[in-house]
Amino acid sequence: MAQTIFITLFSILFFQVGYSQDKISKIYLEKDLAILKSNLEKNHGGLYTYSSKKIIDDWFIQTQKNLKDSMGTFEFYRLLTPLNSVIKNGHTDIPYPKLKKDFKLLPIQLYKYKDSFYVGDFFAKGYEDLLGLQILKIDEQPIGEIYNSLLKNYTRDGDNLTFPNENLSSLFGLDYALIYGSKSNHTITISKDNKNVQIELKSTLLNDEVVNAYEKSKKQKPLSFEINNKVGILTFSTFSERKLEKENYLSFLEESFKKIKHNTIEHLIIDVRDNSGGDALPTQELLSYLLDKEFVMYKDVYTITKKIKDKKYYSNQGVFWLNTFSWLKLKKTMDNHYSLRKIEGMDVFSPKKDNFKGKLYILINGKSFSATGEFTSFLKNNRNVIFIGEEVGGNKVQNTSGISYIITLPYSKQKVKIPLVVWEMNVDYKNDSHGIKPDYWIRNTIGQELNDYDSVLNFTLEFIKNR
Repeated sequence: MAQTIFITLFSILFFQVGYSQDKISKIYLEKDLAILKSNLEKNHGGLYTYSSKKIIDDWFIQTQKNLKDSMGTFEFYRLLTPLNSVIKNGHTDIPYPKLKKDFKLLPIQLYKYKDSFYVGDFFAKGYEDLLGLQILKIDEQPIGEIYNSLLKNYTRDGDNLTFPNENLSSLFGLDYALIYGSKSNHTITISKDNKNVQIELKSTLLNDEVVNAYEKSKKQKPLSFEINNKVGILTFSTFSERKLEKENYLSFLEESFKKIKHNTIEHLIIDVRDNSGGDALPTQELLSYLLDKEFVMYKDVYTITKKIKDKKYYSNQGVFWLNTFSWLKLKKTMDNHYSLRKIEGMDVFSPKKDNFKGKLYILINGKSFSATGEFTSFLKNNRNVIFIGEEVGGNKVQNTSGISYIITLPYSKQKVKIPLVVWEMNVDYKNDSHGIKPDYWIRNTIGQELNDYDSVLNFTLEFIKNR
């Protein structure tokens, strides 16, 4: 299953019980680095997709040199987390270290529009007047320098920055405190009435209220369909089979495309913004209503190992079952290459009878990730379609995801998520380290965002009207 590890509060929920910040000796941190490198090399099928072995080896060598004689958990995390942007695989992740509830963070979220940064939301009372204002500096450092420094810590697929941009903007207050220091007050410089104004911000505690505020971020219904002036608008906010089955998605698709045919709809908009991925089967089912020929989604689905050798670092994750029964699912086709048997997406899929052959428009953004990267890629490869919005966060040629294990490094207790399965798309593109890019780039301005205006959908409807 090509599933996403989209950075949400699953990491933050680890924070509720903090562990000791006692110093760890350099010799033990060196051992942790060696264990991590070895396990990545043995298990991560896409380790060298975007960065060569030399680049990754050099990173580990330099990081080892940067170790101090002893370091605390946070210090080691700060040293380790840039590995996310070295490996550049969006399903690999170095989660936050555990934090206590007395951890202090900036009480704001960012909204990024082009090269400018605004207050997009806040977590404490008294800062309502800041909403929508442009931020220029934090603690006397230019916001752009801070942002780009933090962005290096974020996972992404290849050189695409739309996915990490969305995640960092949402979690900026937390990341700033982790990397630049947790303290009680901060000075921010904002632009207000064409003047630069300094304001003192009091930090907020990482409590349940803040966690709930993070979790409230735009929750969508998994599925919806409507007809707007003879234009069909179909929304898929997930490709998770488990979630979609609760919505009876097969019947939903059948009924929706019957309506499209009955109403002689010539223009169909499919909205996959914020769709962070899911599984192959729902992706195929949707594609079967949009393509008029038989298709196979993947060229190959494989791992580079059939056994996790250092299983002591992966407790309570079912490693025993993989090691014992992998021969049932994996077939060795060459050295260090084990293809998955009878996997979804490797089968031939036929088009549905109510297949849509009209004009197709796909709404996309940086949170269109994982299986959504595959969906948009396969669609563009096989029919005419117009993409509107921002570059898709997921790669258009392959990803390494599906079965993943979280290694716990024995001395620092830092966790790292390592995906095992490589999914190679059955498309004609070369891997240019990017996702599908829009034919028309559209993103809300800060004013549109705060007023819940959908500039992407409205642009598309106006575009169709004028065709």
